[in-house]
Amino acid sequence: MYSRRIKKTDHTFGVSGRLYKSNVLIYDHQTESLWSQLMDTAVSGPLAGTALKKLPANRVRWDTWKKKYPDTRVLSTDTGYTRDYWRDPYTGYYLVGSLMFPVGDVRRDLPAKAQVLGITVSGQSRAYPLEILEKHSGILQDRLGDALIRIDIDAAGQVVDVVDSDGKPLVHLYAYWFAWQAFHPETTVYKQVN
Repeated sequence: MYSRRIKKTDHTFGVSGRLYKSNVLIYDHQTESLWSQLMDTAVSGPLAGTALKKLPANRVRWDTWKKKYPDTRVLSTDTGYTRDYWRDPYTGYYLVGSLMFPVGDVRRDLPAKAQVLGITVSGQSRAYPLEILEKHSGILQDRLGDALIRIDIDAAGQVVDVVDSDGKPLVHLYAYWFAWQAFHPETTVYKQVN
C-alpha cells in the first residue's frame, strides 16, 4: 500500500491495463503518469522517477478482518453494472503454470508462479514462499541483514502481521515469484530450518 500524497498533493489511482515485466502498471488521474507497483516509482509521464511512499498493510481473509473489526462497512456490489463481482476473472491464470507475457530470465529457486511474501529492509530483499508460511503457525523469526523480522501466522496458516524487533509494522507485499525476482534480482529466498 502506498500513500496517495505526492509532492504535497493527493492523487487518485487506477489500473492502466498495461504491464511491465508482466506486472501491472497503475496510473494517477492527475498527471497520467504510469507507476510500477513493484518498483514503487513512476516509470513514465510528468512524475517519472518519483517514488511512492510505502505504507505497512496486511492482507487477511474476510472472517479474520470481521472478527477484529466487526463494524466494518463493505462496498455494495450493486454498482449499476451487470458484472458478477463474486467471480474472479483471473482464476484461469492462477491455474496455468506458464506466464502470459515474457519477463526475462526467471530464477529457478521457486516455480515461476509460486506466491511469495516479499520484504525489503535496508536494501536487502527476501522472498518467503507462501507454501512454507501456510504450513507454519505461531511466530516465525528471521534475520535480514541487521534487521530481525517477525512474521505472525495464525492457526490456519494466514499471515496476520509482519513486524520488526520493536513490534513496528514492516512493509511487505504478496507477489508471484517471477515478478518479485524480476524487480529484486538480488533477493534471497527463505529456507525453512527444521
